[in-house]
Amino acid sequence: ELVSPQAITAAHHAVQDALSSAGVVALPSHFEPHDLERFLPARRRMRGSMETPVLSDFAAYISSHSETGATVFVDGAQMAAHAVLNLGSPSAPGHADHLALYRPTKTAAYAAMCAIATGSAHTQQAVAEFFEDWLDASRMEFFSSTDAVTPGRAIAAVRNVTIDAARKVEARELQLGASRSSFESVTASSSDTLPTHVYFRCSPHVGMRDRLFALRVGVVTAEKPKLTLRIVNAELHIEEMAAELSAAVRGAVSGAAVHIGTYSA
Repeated sequence: ELVSPQAITAAHHAVQDALSSAGVVALPSHFEPHDLERFLPARRRMRGSMETPVLSDFAAYISSHSETGATVFVDGAQMAAHAVLNLGSPSAPGHADHLALYRPTKTAAYAAMCAIATGSAHTQQAVAEFFEDWLDASRMEFFSSTDAVTPGRAIAAVRNVTIDAARKVEARELQLGASRSSFESVTASSSDTLPTHVYFRCSPHVGMRDRLFALRVGVVTAEKPKLTLRIVNAELHIEEMAAELSAAVRGAVSGAAVHIGTYSA
């Protein structure tokens, strides 16, 4: 389809007007809008996304780039803080596309604990090696019921779990009938004292205080024994860590409101 000179002239004037004003113009064919920002000497406004595991850098970026209505949303479930720097106000809403994210790094000890203390079954070797890798008098303690177990005995017990199975059959002959019942029991035992709880102390994220995690130990009585580790009151730990993260962000950030929750534009 041929374009008339008049259409070309009109398009030229429309582009010139757009470059000096809104930066958007409708042009043939089909009068689609075209954003001409890339042809301007500079962008019309700040936008983009910044991410850091360092709280001080997160706060400094907010201080340097916050605009009207800048707000930080702390997501405790994800252990992260999202800043929307051009949120604007109800009467003059912003584009909400200039963002900053603070996600503190998990410590190596906490990451290792989370990887194994899932409630899923693990081999004796995997559990024993976790204990040996992070064995420290101030970090890990072992208990069977209420009695303390030395680390050496606890690890030896984990490596030497045995499964004992017993089957009992009862039969009764009556005048007008008969009954039979059977009972099978499976127990796990070890030559050493198997711990039922392990207390593991570590800082969950860089910059956060140490926490004491209680891990419940279980045995899966299959043909080959396996062990499970589960964090006791895991949800409570998450709530408390979220509160600690929120307090840290509130104390570090200036020039922006801080709320608990998430935001989606």
